[in-house]
Amino acid sequence: MNRSTFWATLTTTALAIAAFATLGTQAPDTATASSSDPAASAARSVAPASRNQQQWPTLRTGSQGAAVTALQQLLTAQGHSLTADGAFGPRTAAAIQAFQKDQGLQADGVVGPNTWNALTTTLRSGSQGAAVTALQQLLTAQGHSLTADGAFGPRTAAAIQAFQKSQGLQADGVAGPATWNALITAPAGARPSTGTGTGTGTDTGQNAQPGPTGYSLKFTKNQQHPMYSTLALVHNGKAVKSYRANSGMGSKDTCLSNEGWLPDGTYKVKGHETNRGGWNYNPNVQIQGYAIQLENKTCTPKAGQKPVERTDMFIHSEMLADGTQAVDVPLKEDDFWRWDADFDYKSNGCIKLKPTDLKDLFSHLDRAGWPKNLTLQVS
Repeated sequence: MNRSTFWATLTTTALAIAAFATLGTQAPDTATASSSDPAASAARSVAPASRNQQQWPTLRTGSQGAAVTALQQLLTAQGHSLTADGAFGPRTAAAIQAFQKDQGLQADGVVGPNTWNALTTTLRSGSQGAAVTALQQLLTAQGHSLTADGAFGPRTAAAIQAFQKSQGLQADGVAGPATWNALITAPAGARPSTGTGTGTGTDTGQNAQPGPTGYSLKFTKNQQHPMYSTLALVHNGKAVKSYRANSGMGSKDTCLSNEGWLPDGTYKVKGHETNRGGWNYNPNVQIQGYAIQLENKTCTPKAGQKPVERTDMFIHSEMLADGTQAVDVPLKEDDFWRWDADFDYKSNGCIKLKPTDLKDLFSHLDRAGWPKNLTLQVS
C-alpha cells in the first residue's frame, strides 16, 4: 500500500467511526441537545462548553417556585401557552414533553440541563415577549424593582448589569446563558452588591437598602403605561412575587374619584374576603369574590384643586362571589364579574389583578397567616 492510499484509507475509517458514534440511542436530558430552533441554537453557541458545566435545577411534576414560573413563561415564549403559576402540574409536563420532542430531546417531561439550554435564549435591549417577562420576574425576585411588561428596556438592561456585577459575570446588560443560569439557580431574594451609584435616580438595585421586616404589598405605578403597573408581595424588603396590575381608568390624577389611580403613600389593609357579595350575581355588590380592603386616603391636590378623600378602596378582580366566572353573554364585549380581556384591568380607582393572580396572592398570604398590620405602599 503506497503512502497516499494509506492516508486515504485511514481518513475513511476515522470518518466511519465518528459517524457510527453519533448513531447511538437517544441520550436523556444530561447532554447537549441539537435544535431546529435558530434562536435556541444561537443562544447555545455563545458558550457551549460552559453551559454543559453549569448546574441547572431539575424540575418535574410536583415542583414549585420561581424556577417553575420562569419555566412556564419560557415555554409560552416557545408557543406552549401556560399559566405562569409556579406549580409544575400536568399541563406543564405535557408542554415540556411536546417541547422536548420538537427539540429532539428525550420526551420524559423532566427539565434538566438540555431542556434548560434549549429554552433559554439570549435577550438584549429591544427584545420582547414572555421570555423577557420571565427575565424581569426573576430579576424582581433578586431585589430589582421592575415592571414585568415583557419589554426589554433601559431599566431591565440596568438591572441585568447590576445582577451580573453581583455574580461576577461580564456586566454587558445582555441576558445570555451564564446570566440565565445564575438567575434561575440563585436563592430567591439574593441582593446585589452595593455599588457607588450613578446619580441618575434610577433604581437598579445596586444601592438597594434592606427593607422593613415582615410582609407588605407594594404597588409601583408605570408612568408610561398605567395598565402595566405592578403589585408585588414583599417579605423582609424583598419581592416574593409580582403581578401585572392597574389602578383607575387610565388617568394619573389621584384626586379624580372613580377614575384616577391611587394617591401615593402607605395604606393599612383593613381586611380580606374570599366570598364578598355573599351570593353570585348580587346586584348590590359590584366587587365580588376575592377582595382586600384598604383604608381611605386623601389625595394631594394640584394648584386650584381641592383635596379629595378616596374611599371604597380594594385590591380585587372580576369574578362572582364564589370565585368563579360569570357566564359569557353573547355579543357583549365586557361582561360583569367576568374577566374578558386586558381592558378588564381598568377599575374605578382600585387596584385590579387577573383572577388567577389575585387568588395566587391570597394563597401566599394564606401561607403567611395574613400578617397583622399588613400595609400597601403606593409609589
